[in-house]
Amino acid sequence: MVGEVTALAMVVALSPFTVLPAIALVMHSERPRPTGLAFICGWLAGKAVITTLFVGVPRLMHGLQGTPPHWTAWVRVAAGLPFLVAALWYWRRPAAGDAETTWVDRIKRITPWAAGFVGLALTFLNPKVVFACAAAGLAIGAAALGGPATAAAIAYFTLLGGSTAMIPILAYMIWSHRVDAALNRFAEWVRRRQVAITVVVLALLGVALLTSGWRAL
Repeated sequence: MVGEVTALAMVVALSPFTVLPAIALVMHSERPRPTGLAFICGWLAGKAVITTLFVGVPRLMHGLQGTPPHWTAWVRVAAGLPFLVAALWYWRRPAAGDAETTWVDRIKRITPWAAGFVGLALTFLNPKVVFACAAAGLAIGAAALGGPATAAAIAYFTLLGGSTAMIPILAYMIWSHRVDAALNRFAEWVRRRQVAITVVVLALLGVALLTSGWRAL
């Protein structure tokens, strides 16, 4: 279960959708520290909520008493295939230019309250994040852990998945403008490789779902 949850967390962490908004907020907001902190709180809360909701699905629908229901394995196998197809399609499609990053420019000058809402909303608006959180929740729920262990697993997935958004925000809060150049270079590196990164993320999610489902059959 730990390996599966780790892989799914890395799917979220590697997504450009995770990294770019965080960097844009601390680099361009008039109040970078409270805005960045509010964004990451909303982002982490959204992932924790989705994951927690799906943790209870196996027990809710099948009265799980320590043994994972067989259907959860087939759900993961079936869900993994479309992501592998999507990875292939995304790799072969024509370049989309800068259209995919225009949303970054729209959140540069917002208040801390709005940033928190944006962080929460972006969690639910990205299908890759939703599916990764849902799959992690199913894996944690099917493991039939106790209450404290379940909470620890959810926290581990949430923090690891949000680490790539947390690091630039915390770095800016500590070192301020001294990290501007490094953050700019990193953001540009991510933008230039969005297609390749997205293909890797989709493929990892598909493989993680297929592998976990197949092993549970």
